[in-house]
Amino acid sequence: MSEPKASDMVIEGPRRSFWRNLSVVWLVPLLALAVSLFVAWRSFAERGQLITIRFENAAGIVAEDTTLRYRDVVVGVVESVTFTSDLTSVLVRARVDRNVTDSLPQDAAFWVVRPEVSTTRITGLSTVLSGVYIQGSWDNQPGTLQTEFDGLEKAPLLSTGTEGRSFTLRSSEGLPGEGTPILYKNVQVGVIGQSTVNADGTGVTAEAVIYEPHTEYVTSSTRFWDISGFSFSLGASGARLNFTSLASLISGGITFETIGS
Repeated sequence: MSEPKASDMVIEGPRRSFWRNLSVVWLVPLLALAVSLFVAWRSFAERGQLITIRFENAAGIVAEDTTLRYRDVVVGVVESVTFTSDLTSVLVRARVDRNVTDSLPQDAAFWVVRPEVSTTRITGLSTVLSGVYIQGSWDNQPGTLQTEFDGLEKAPLLSTGTEGRSFTLRSSEGLPGEGTPILYKNVQVGVIGQSTVNADGTGVTAEAVIYEPHTEYVTSSTRFWDISGFSFSLGASGARLNFTSLASLISGGITFETIGS
């Protein structure tokens, strides 16, 4: 076997490391890509939880515009509004802050706030300019994550921030309309909800609330009566017009008294 000739031999210099061949210019786009991926991952991780609320009527709710509020603070926004498969209800899907959804209990209440003007109250006037929004009410007690809820058609008589006692009024003669104030010594201490006719048609019932700190005035011996309207009398001393208050004159009112101990 012959030895290679000197003219056939190729002498190679030492190989440079891959990292030494890498130009600093390439580090700029790589760093930008890494930052972009980190920002995208963080935005996805901090994205709110999607919840679904079923309503009978979604008038005024607009996807990507209508907000969801808790204690009048925006905590989410509606992403889509669709019908159920049988077209009997509307499904509103809203993206809610994760810090809020962690404390959403199963009995959380949601309703749509719209402008309402009646003889007893004026509510939701701010929505005339800002549009309707969904209001939520629940206790801040951590529990099992819940993502599906049945929305209310009206605001509950007792919501977040108000304390009181709920009970049912029954009458065979009828009850004043929803929102009628309950007065005690001419001071409003509660309100009446919507009345419904009994199944047998013998009377009506209505939910009512007494707010704190007046709940102690209502016991099992308490009786309620209607103070709506006015009385007019004409005698030797002249004419006399009697009514409890202007509110009860316009929209009616109910008062109560405890009979016995």
